[in-house]
Amino acid sequence: MRRISLILLTLCSFQVCSQPVSFEQYQVPGLDKRQIKHADIVPYIDKTKQYKEVEVSQVGESAQGRGIYQFKVGKGKTKILMWSQMHGDEPTATGAVFDLLNMIHQRPQWLASWQDEISLYLVPMINPDGAELSQRYNIQDIDINRDARRLQTPEGRVLMSLAKSIKPDFGFNLHDQNAYYGAGNSGNTATISLLAPAFNAAKEVNDSRRRAMQLIGVLKQVGDEIIPGHMGRYDDTFAPRAFGDNFSKMGISTILIESGAYPNDPNRQVARKTNLAMLHAAISSIADQSYLQQTTDAYLSIPFNNSNAFKDVIVSNLTVNTGAQSYLLDIGMRLNRSLATGRIDEVGDLSTFDAFSRVDATGWKYQACKSYPLSGDKTLQLTKARYIELLKQGYCQFSGERDSIKNQSGYPIVFSLKMQAERPLRGMPAALMMVKQDERRVLINSELIDLPRGE
Repeated sequence: MRRISLILLTLCSFQVCSQPVSFEQYQVPGLDKRQIKHADIVPYIDKTKQYKEVEVSQVGESAQGRGIYQFKVGKGKTKILMWSQMHGDEPTATGAVFDLLNMIHQRPQWLASWQDEISLYLVPMINPDGAELSQRYNIQDIDINRDARRLQTPEGRVLMSLAKSIKPDFGFNLHDQNAYYGAGNSGNTATISLLAPAFNAAKEVNDSRRRAMQLIGVLKQVGDEIIPGHMGRYDDTFAPRAFGDNFSKMGISTILIESGAYPNDPNRQVARKTNLAMLHAAISSIADQSYLQQTTDAYLSIPFNNSNAFKDVIVSNLTVNTGAQSYLLDIGMRLNRSLATGRIDEVGDLSTFDAFSRVDATGWKYQACKSYPLSGDKTLQLTKARYIELLKQGYCQFSGERDSIKNQSGYPIVFSLKMQAERPLRGMPAALMMVKQDERRVLINSELIDLPRGE
């Protein structure tokens, strides 16, 4: 598969044909991380204020008083509104928005090709309080994207006010989706999912929604070049409380872009670059109206997301002995990477699932491991040698005072108040001990440790 860093994408439209673009060169530093907070973007807000081609203004505040900013470029009749990080733990497109501003600043010739046709409004990080807490919801514990009707969140009121005052022709709703979405039944992750949201329960297609579908046809061409086979179509069930659906109802041609996982890319930088390439293509195509040459066929050809296609780890064909019973089991795990924890998500026949990591446990048997008690009176200096020693004794998790352990081993650790059951069960921590004759392996989160070598 082609690496994203080698992609040089040429985007030709009806009136404007750009030179080949290497999108990595516009990536601003400091935003290659799993969580982007308000403090991370403040330096770029201040820097962008110095760009003569960009008008920067504070358009509101979050519930806790953090600023929400708008960046305006161009002076054309056609208006585009883009917003990101409505959910605080969905930061990928926020990086792409600042990359886009950087591209606009560094490519005056491209800007000149559309600035008289388009007025572009960018609002990154609608939910800075949620970003601060690395959570979906705002500080009121409300999902802002389910507040489009009642408008009880200050952040939702800012976004709706902008939509009503700007009256955009196009709206780009930029989100992240979980890592477990697949691109149909392809066996690939859905790195980007696209949607022209419905404006009613019947999912009818009027002129504004058709324009969104046509424009997504252009975005699909970009995705086919950069991430072939890694695109999905988001569920188009009408969501009456959501902003995208309500904007579609208001006659705004709305495009949802959901950023997802890509192999060996934990911080979703492939999705970030693809966002930038798609937004670049969209602006050019809207400016010269070449998207109108698209039918809806390209949009409809994108496979629907498979919402539960992946597990983080699958252990297959592990033998479980309980009394007189003996059976083979596949074990699926899901990990919370930001918290370095994980749980057994499903057990049974998992042969229809894909996984980011696989362990073939054929010939190995499950062994319940013990929980090592920690005492608040004494700190455990958990070196690699000490950890291996505990694992050999049958301990693969810890209980008690978390502050009483200093992990210096380089291996992940698991905390649980409960002893492990005689068989693997859903909800158990992602810690498995497997034995085969005199050999023993321990799987902790996604780390497989061979004993006694400790490798």
